[in-house]
Amino acid sequence: MGRAEKPVDHSRPACGRLAEHLRSWRNSARMTYATLAGLTGLSPATLKRAASGAVVPRRTTVESYVEGCGGGPEAVQAAEELWRRARVEERGRLSGLRHPRPELISDAADLSRSLEAVWEQAGALSLREIRDRSGNPHALPVSSAARIVNRDTIPADTQQLQAFLTGCGITPERHTPWLAAFTKITSSAPGANAAQVSPTPPDAAKARQQAIIRRLHHLNTVDAERRTQGLADHYASTAWRRFLDLLPAPTTDWIIASGMQNYLAAEATRNGTSAQGFKPWQPDFLLTHDGKHMVFEVKSTSNPGRGPQAGGALKSPGKPPCDGGSPAARREADHNPRSPRALGMVSQQRR
Repeated sequence: MGRAEKPVDHSRPACGRLAEHLRSWRNSARMTYATLAGLTGLSPATLKRAASGAVVPRRTTVESYVEGCGGGPEAVQAAEELWRRARVEERGRLSGLRHPRPELISDAADLSRSLEAVWEQAGALSLREIRDRSGNPHALPVSSAARIVNRDTIPADTQQLQAFLTGCGITPERHTPWLAAFTKITSSAPGANAAQVSPTPPDAAKARQQAIIRRLHHLNTVDAERRTQGLADHYASTAWRRFLDLLPAPTTDWIIASGMQNYLAAEATRNGTSAQGFKPWQPDFLLTHDGKHMVFEVKSTSNPGRGPQAGGALKSPGKPPCDGGSPAARREADHNPRSPRALGMVSQQRR
């Protein structure tokens, strides 16, 4: 005859109730741990720990335990509820969260706190579990779920919001107030209602200029009213993409080329001290909107005179804006005439 089981540890009441519930199922099924292990694929030691009350087992372990003892879907659901309460007790964070009900959410910060509370109430499920239980895994990648639970951002759209809620155990019938709150937040975002109905179609150039001004105003407003990092990330990333879409294609090419030129010049000026481990570049190409190739090549020299020549038939342009490099690097070059100089060379060639 097997050794008698130790009494359930009730030092944490919710965890103790879960352990008692699991033991009652095994006693009703009249199974040994060895038999139950054969049915569930779990080790006897894992099953004993799950029913000890000393630790909160995995949710999947609780499911397998009850199913192995003959429990149906309703029994599994009841055991999951006990597991959820034990998990909330173990983490001890839910009681300290201050979050409004979905009907009272007024801004993105409120929504972010409320979604964190939803996750805690669900027992702080793993990110993969949330995705797999969401019913729409393509709408909720693990990386997006991580940013939501860490309050780095709010859901990107209503599909992602519903997937997150479903993954955390909130059924679709209870999504309505959440969707209403999300719509209220996104529709009241700065610049969302800036477009006005005009009695006559505006001139295309004027309309583009007005749109750019609205986007710039939107970016400044979001930066000034940054209530949470997640709100800033959500608005700023979207606004910058839309802003760049409004610019003419040649302007976008110029922005990219200038940024690459200044970045490469600054990195080369570090003369091997870059934290990114700057390495010699082979010429690289950027295809512009009009079918041209923009060639990037980086070389460095300690010669205080002219910069190095570009390879092949490439021609070196004038000095990059602000003489290239960071302000500190430029000051150092001014005081030390023999300091290394770097030149980011850009030229264009037809296909």
